[in-house]
Amino acid sequence: MPAQHVLDLEEATALAFEQSYTARNARQQLHASEAAAEAARLALYSTVDLEFDVPDYSRTLLSQFNTTTRRYEFFPFEQLQWSGRLDIRQPLIWTNSTFTLSGLLYRMDQKDQGPDGAFERNFYTDVALQLRQPLFVPNTQRIALRRAEIDYEEALADYVRSTLELRFTVTERFYRLYAAQERVRIQQDRVQQEEASFATAQRKFRAGLIAEVEALQFEVDLAAARNDLLSATNALVSGANQFKILLGMPLRDSIVCVLRDTTVAPVDIDTDEAIARAKQTRVDLQRARNNIERSELSLEQVEAERSIRGDLFLSYGLNNEEPEFRGLYNDLRDTRRAVLTVSIPVFDWGKHSHDIEAARARLRSATLTAEDLELNIEREISDLIRSISSSARRAEVLQKSRVIAEIANDISTKRYEVGTIGSTELAQARSRLLQARLSSLEAAIDYYLALADLARRTAYDYRYNRTLEVPETTGF
Repeated sequence: MPAQHVLDLEEATALAFEQSYTARNARQQLHASEAAAEAARLALYSTVDLEFDVPDYSRTLLSQFNTTTRRYEFFPFEQLQWSGRLDIRQPLIWTNSTFTLSGLLYRMDQKDQGPDGAFERNFYTDVALQLRQPLFVPNTQRIALRRAEIDYEEALADYVRSTLELRFTVTERFYRLYAAQERVRIQQDRVQQEEASFATAQRKFRAGLIAEVEALQFEVDLAAARNDLLSATNALVSGANQFKILLGMPLRDSIVCVLRDTTVAPVDIDTDEAIARAKQTRVDLQRARNNIERSELSLEQVEAERSIRGDLFLSYGLNNEEPEFRGLYNDLRDTRRAVLTVSIPVFDWGKHSHDIEAARARLRSATLTAEDLELNIEREISDLIRSISSSARRAEVLQKSRVIAEIANDISTKRYEVGTIGSTELAQARSRLLQARLSSLEAAIDYYLALADLARRTAYDYRYNRTLEVPETTGF
């Protein structure tokens, strides 16, 4: 059955955060970014990999030089191998090195299919501890981790921004729907007034106190009022459906917006503080600043591409080969290896210098973009604060005008009933009242929305002096 929902702004916002498509999608995007960041962090932990050949079989012709005939002769050869490999790798972010513990164990069966061929079985094992250490190059592991952290920071900022945008959208739609409800109520009052005036005009016309054309004018005014009421009602239904979709509610349900606080009063806002808050919450500014860091990391890598590079490889292990498995680990022999490779760039036709210049240009561009965004944020917040101040004054003036128009309309209605003014003066009073009520409503809504816009940009509600909370991201 259709349900009826009577919601204030806080209840509507909480409902949107819980079940709206926008909120659920934002949570899923943040969840994906959290998983990616965690994967990048865990990539610096140990990894264990097992690989098996069960089996590795081959049969082919092999060539062998015959010293008697002094020519190569071919003979069939068959090989069957069972093997297992274990690799445990541990990256070290502090030194940009990698430790690897590698183990190998296999059994090989070989059979020569030639006239004098024989069957042979061997077991082989090898265990080694290896170190790979790049030298004279940037720490690529640290750079990869930092980039992953930056991506996650931006994702978290995107989530915060999405919640602020959703809060503002809900606030805007709420006030728009509330205004649509008030317009319907204003038009209903207007219809009632026109019906009362039309009834009065009919009595006067039947009594011969007014002309027929004046009575007909009241009938025209009543029809116009009813038409405006119908238009306002249609706009209310359309706005309500849009709002229900935003909140994730069924369209068959009905909804009524209740405004708990209708006061309009100037708000004391520190411009510098508001600008600072806006800079902390603006995703595009944070992304621009992160692009500076990304460009710095890229420049560091580009500068090292044609510099002297060293690669140190150290290995120590134990191995053995036996025809019987039970003796494989009895007499292990140690193995050692140390390699230091040094790469010295000599000539590249100036390609590297142009790559560096391009990277530096990208860094300068990222810096300029961030500076330009900061200036635009300062301008936007300053303009918005002035707009809030002017909206408050405008709303106060129009509220007083509405009160005066209501008093004037009551006086004009009584004067028309006693015959001291005509229909034209009454219609003018009704028109002024309608315009005053609608203008006062629009001014109040503009004031509320201007404050909501500032809250969206700063993550702070200056009307009630509170920080806007970000909903929890649990329940993925």
